[in-house]
Amino acid sequence: MHIRELTIKTANLQELYEFYAGVLSLEVDDDSLDDGQLIINAGNSVLIFEKSEAIRNPVYHFAFNIPSNKIEEAHEWLRDKVDLIWLSDYNSNIAEFTGWRARSLYFYDPAGNIVEFIARTDLKDNSTIPFSELQIRNISEVGIVFPSNSYGDHVKDLLGKFGLTWFGKQPPQEQFCAVGDDEGLFIVVPENRAWYPTEDSHATIAPLKVKFLAGDKMYSFRQ
Repeated sequence: MHIRELTIKTANLQELYEFYAGVLSLEVDDDSLDDGQLIINAGNSVLIFEKSEAIRNPVYHFAFNIPSNKIEEAHEWLRDKVDLIWLSDYNSNIAEFTGWRARSLYFYDPAGNIVEFIARTDLKDNSTIPFSELQIRNISEVGIVFPSNSYGDHVKDLLGKFGLTWFGKQPPQEQFCAVGDDEGLFIVVPENRAWYPTEDSHATIAPLKVKFLAGDKMYSFRQ
């Protein structure tokens, strides 16, 4: 699965512009701000923030794939730019997901979204170029939140409507499932579950739109 475009809401458009363009040095469409949007190019994907006053502080989770061998360099690159989230279960800023054959870093953006850089061994996309924003490959994961009382039914609908399958490295759990593959995943949880690796950033149902390629078809999921 390839995530081509993620559109989410924010009340902090200017702060996010300063962060993604100024701190992370990603390519942004400066003219988009005049239209109440922030359009960010992230490798082969596009991240779009739309200004919303109705929803003040929606919290989203999304991840970016980086080259398989670049997590330590990404750590060095990020640590002077952001406050990396400390992972007590790994006694490190770097998560070691051995079952997924992946390693991750986490931090917050100014809107409180939980952003992840993830390096996946099985993508076999090692790079010899020093790490920078140019090494961000694509949007790798998008957090999807469903109502707790109908979570299972919504997950079944998601799988059936788009012909998706469970991520082969992660058996579905009662309150967590991963749908897709190493290139692109939906991380699906019920509302009020804490987003890993935090304890106080809880999943809430907020508007989002994802355009993604599954097989040879382009789909759009909207919430």
